[in-house]
Amino acid sequence: MWCMHRTNIYLTDEQERALDARARAEGTTRSAVLRAILDQELAAPSVDPGLQEAFAALADGYEQLAGDLFDDDPDLRIDR
Repeated sequence: MWCMHRTNIYLTDEQERALDARARAEGTTRSAVLRAILDQELAAPSVDPGLQEAFAALADGYEQLAGDLFDDDPDLRIDR
């Protein structure tokens, strides 16, 4: 047997308008649209903010290192 749980949420006027427009366009209900959005979002792999920050720092460090290495050679200089 398929079971659902009732949940109440608060939406801004803009969110409500957008949700209703999408439901009309898809010929379905607000609830069905919300469930589809939740399914898609929850199925997406989450990115750990700490890991994302570490990669950003690594990329910044690499860019600085590349600049330091190549700035001495006019043929390899990176214009910034």
